[in-house]
Amino acid sequence: MPKFVKKYTGSLIAWIVVVILSIVFLPNMSSLVAQKGQTKIPSTSQSQVAQKIQEKWGHGIGNTMDTVIVFNNGSKKIDNNSQQKINYTINKLRDNKKEYGIKGITAPYDNDATKEQLVSKDKTTELVQLNVTKDRSIQSVNDQLKDVVKTGGINTYVTGGDILNDDFRVSTEQGIQKTEVIAAIFILIVLIIVFRSPIVPLVSLLTVGVSFIVSLSIVMNLVQYYGFPLSNFTRVFMVVVLFGIGTDYNILLYNQFKEELSRGKDKVTAAIDARKVAGKTILYSGSSVLIGFAVLALAKFSIYQSAVGVAVGVAVLLLVLTTLNPFFMSVMGKGMFWPSKNFDGEGENKFWRFLSSKSVKWSIPAIILVLIATVPFMASYHNKLNYDNSVELHDNVPAKKGFQVVQKHFSKGTAEPSTIYIKANKRLDNEKSLNELDRLTTQLSKQEGIKTVASVTQPSGMPIEQLYVNDQLDTLTGKMKTARSGLNTIQKGTTNSNFDTTPLSDIGSSVQSIASSLNTINASSGQNSGMSGQQVLQSLQQKMTAAKQPLSAQQMQIVGATLQGINSQQQNVMVGLKTQLQGIATNTQSIGNNTKSVVAQLKETQQKLAKAAQGMNKVNKGIGSANDYLKTLSDSKASDSFNIPENVLKSDTFKNSVQSYLSQDKKIAKITVVLDKDPSSEAAMNEIDNLQTKVQNNLSGTDLAHTTVAVGGQTASTSDTRHIASSDFIRTAVIMVVGIMIALMIITRSILQPFYILGTLLIAYVTSLSITKLISSSLLGQNMLTWNTPFFTFVMLIALGVDYSIFLMMKYREFGDVDDTASKQIIHASAVIGTVVISAAIILGGTFAALMPSGVLTLIQVAIGVIVGLVILVIIIPMLLPSLIKLTYDNKSNKHEAKHSK
Repeated sequence: MPKFVKKYTGSLIAWIVVVILSIVFLPNMSSLVAQKGQTKIPSTSQSQVAQKIQEKWGHGIGNTMDTVIVFNNGSKKIDNNSQQKINYTINKLRDNKKEYGIKGITAPYDNDATKEQLVSKDKTTELVQLNVTKDRSIQSVNDQLKDVVKTGGINTYVTGGDILNDDFRVSTEQGIQKTEVIAAIFILIVLIIVFRSPIVPLVSLLTVGVSFIVSLSIVMNLVQYYGFPLSNFTRVFMVVVLFGIGTDYNILLYNQFKEELSRGKDKVTAAIDARKVAGKTILYSGSSVLIGFAVLALAKFSIYQSAVGVAVGVAVLLLVLTTLNPFFMSVMGKGMFWPSKNFDGEGENKFWRFLSSKSVKWSIPAIILVLIATVPFMASYHNKLNYDNSVELHDNVPAKKGFQVVQKHFSKGTAEPSTIYIKANKRLDNEKSLNELDRLTTQLSKQEGIKTVASVTQPSGMPIEQLYVNDQLDTLTGKMKTARSGLNTIQKGTTNSNFDTTPLSDIGSSVQSIASSLNTINASSGQNSGMSGQQVLQSLQQKMTAAKQPLSAQQMQIVGATLQGINSQQQNVMVGLKTQLQGIATNTQSIGNNTKSVVAQLKETQQKLAKAAQGMNKVNKGIGSANDYLKTLSDSKASDSFNIPENVLKSDTFKNSVQSYLSQDKKIAKITVVLDKDPSSEAAMNEIDNLQTKVQNNLSGTDLAHTTVAVGGQTASTSDTRHIASSDFIRTAVIMVVGIMIALMIITRSILQPFYILGTLLIAYVTSLSITKLISSSLLGQNMLTWNTPFFTFVMLIALGVDYSIFLMMKYREFGDVDDTASKQIIHASAVIGTVVISAAIILGGTFAALMPSGVLTLIQVAIGVIVGLVILVIIIPMLLPSLIKLTYDNKSNKHEAKHSK
């Protein structure tokens, strides 16, 4: 066995061992992507600051994700029967919070505030907000909740920013699986057509497959143990790049091997020479691609950094192709191309010869023609990108369905509200701090673009009237009006009490006269009480005799006896009358004295009442003036201020609001903001960008001036992503271009040629983006490119497109000793390498086309962009480079560099 074959047999055995170990030690990729593949934003960004504050919130809600349960009854209102079913589901969530990892739950009918926020105006849709722990994978949480919330007769969905992002991850993984199968089948078919043999395609796929498995295992282990950058796109781009350029390099190598065999060389010699000639080009091209992807490690954005995994794959690919391929070539020889009998090298490509020869003949017109065809597309392109990750998902994904239901029946921002966190170094549950928070809430609610604002003082998104000075003033002025009315009545009574005391004085004198008369009578009755009955009888007898009617004895005796009885009674009566008159006289005297005393007191009271009436008149006038002032104050802006009584501050009702909007230690306040627009739109992101500054300016000069303010939520996170992505794109692109340019200068041994090559690639890139946008708008219904599309299209076109230019320039150098002028040299090189480049472009384009069935919009748009770019490159490379080579090196003044470049 020849030494060469033994050497590469050892390589085969070594690769078999490496592949087995790679498979054995390959980590769980799905789990790794879920845990470490999410977009990482710098910790100084406001969304990340907000996240750190939220983790210290307390109340059992720390490292949680906001999740929304959607109950929808189609176009019909939710009736009582359906409501009972929904309530049953909600109670099931409450009763099993620990099992489901629920740290907080807010339902539609918890209170008036939640009813206002979580029940749609048309009564067809209700939302339940959950804070779910991140202790488990998002996918497991999503799967469990979807099963739990199923409610008979009601459409139910589980959605939210984290859920949507995880569904995007799952969709990408499923898309990758489709891509791998489709790419393998496509490459197999194309290679069979190109080589007219089933053996070469299998060998090619085997070698590329080995490089993919080994490099994937290396990358995933680096991720697991060393924090290597990873994203949803790492694996998929490793697939398309390795299978794409790996197949291209194999075509180049196998064509060279075929050409060497056609010269009558034995299989070992042909393999050695093919590796030497084509291997040199492969190493040069692969090195430029490797550098292009490797410099992405210098990027700051995690998504961009994650493309470094492709560099690892390219390094392994180059090693595999240059050590494993020689074994198959040296062992199989012509059998690799069975059943083909034609071992001639590739003939000249007529298309590239035509373009290059005409371009050399009319160099300036050729350049102008390329510019005329491309400049309009480049000029019309604008970098307005779509940052809404939900567009990546198919409409039948449940989380996206739920998201769309929320946007349809509520404000578009309801599904993904933003949260303003205000962190102080003191407690905020006091009247002064609450006043500032309320003032801020009111100011924000007046901002254009904001639908509702909810805070500790306005939990329902609307002010509580009883907690404002104007309402309290209205109550106070009403009570003062009642008091004034009472004062008027009293004042009227005191005024009417100005009576004349003279009658009372007369009464007193009269009573005293009566008492005197009674005393006289009493004295008289005592004197007359001694007259006997005999004396009366004698007096009567005398009067009767004078009247000539004398009484008989018998009559005198009767009258005497009668008078004697009367006399006895008279004495008794007079004794009682005397006693009685004496008491009356005494009492009457007392009455008289009291009456005079009352008169004196009445006079004194009258004087006091007069003074009181004057005082009440002044008080009444004062109350009237105060009431007028309070009414004026109530109508002024000053009365709009917040004022919470101590009893309300400590009430159970207000405690619910405090728990929702103040942290457990009462040093952090949050304000929930719902925008009236799509939370992922450019307008929404601009609004959120300004929100932090507005809040800080609003609190400036207040008791909360030195607090930490940060805005969290999906919109803030998306906005931060936009800023870091756009700024790092330019930075990374410059680094990548510089790295590739340095590599090209070394490879081409020229200063000008790298500029020509990169200029050609950049024209193809910008033009392809513009055309991709048009195709996406007309065929996909998406009038914007996703935010990842420009970057990944740039990386792929620049890093991979440079291969074709290197293929051409290496042939150009190879023919330096054959052709006498630079023009003939480049035309010859174009004609020879044209077929290889076109075949490679077809292979690479087809590999990227395998991304389209994935259903992921970014992958579809990147595929379109790369395919369009490759088509453009296949056309403009043989036009621009030959034109520029002719203009540069055919002149006598440039012969020195032309000689040096050879």
